Amino acid sequence: MFSHPIRGAGSDAPEPLGADGPAYFASLAAQSLLLDVCAAGARLVAVGERGHILLSDDEGRTWRQVPAPTRATLTAVHFPDSRHGWAVGHLGTILHSGDGGETWERLAAGLDRESVLLDVMFLNVSEGFAVGAYGLLLHTLDGGGTWEKSTPQPEQYHLNRIVRSPDGALLLAGESGTLLRSSDGGRSWQPVRAPYDGSFFGIVALPDGVLLAHGLRGHVFRSTNGGAGWRPARTPAATLLMSGVRLRSGLIVLAGQSGNFFVSADGGQAFSLWRPDLTTGVAQIMETTDSQLLLVGEKGVRRLAPPGLAELPAVP
Repeated sequence: MFSHPIRGAGSDAPEPLGADGPAYFASLAAQSLLLDVCAAGARLVAVGERGHILLSDDEGRTWRQVPAPTRATLTAVHFPDSRHGWAVGHLGTILHSGDGGETWERLAAGLDRESVLLDVMFLNVSEGFAVGAYGLLLHTLDGGGTWEKSTPQPEQYHLNRIVRSPDGALLLAGESGTLLRSSDGGRSWQPVRAPYDGSFFGIVALPDGVLLAHGLRGHVFRSTNGGAGWRPARTPAATLLMSGVRLRSGLIVLAGQSGNFFVSADGGQAFSLWRPDLTTGVAQIMETTDSQLLLVGEKGVRRLAPPGLAELPAVP
């Protein structure tokens, strides 16, 4: 079992320095610790412990492991199109695929092997960002061939997530109440004050421009001005919230610890508690094209029918 945070530095036992090498193939890789999943066109790509990279071409019903040049824990993966993708993780690891995840190469970023990267986001096939422990922020303009390191804030708080808001601003979420906003493509960052000093693990960007930041103890904050200011949402329980998604139905689902999920039908102003038949932690949640929830976490990957409004208790 991993300790919280699921995707954070120290979320599982660190790999001994010098112990890296090609990932081993595991028959039960799809049931092992997975920390992120994303779409690469019609394909799904999941990453996790021991350098596991898994592909699914049937909406997550079946998975196959592909070779990876690392046994480091991979914490995040992102494909801006169907072919080009990047994965990051422990031991300063950055990987790139140019063929939809079938093969991967290691990229150099001048990091030492104690560096831990926690998220990656590419705006296109050339420009991207990676963030991680102790305030680490990397930026590339050539698809990861070269990376520039910067310091977005004086404090070296872990940076857990980077997202782009609908208005084009970039947002960083991290520990100790860290919310940072950039309106110039990441050249400069401004702190955003939130009425909360715990860790943030994600930000959900809604089509109407609303942003939802979530973190420890059931805290969710809502912004209607691109992240310049935040107000608390009503939530039903004090549980760790790791990931979130807006479904095509309009429902917003936040994935929590120990099988707890928060669901909102009013754009994230208030949330109900939903407890499906699931008891393990969830690191990432997304919606498949056949309108199922796809979850990755402690016990690997699982498909789950989304909640109906009749299943949800009244908002507290």
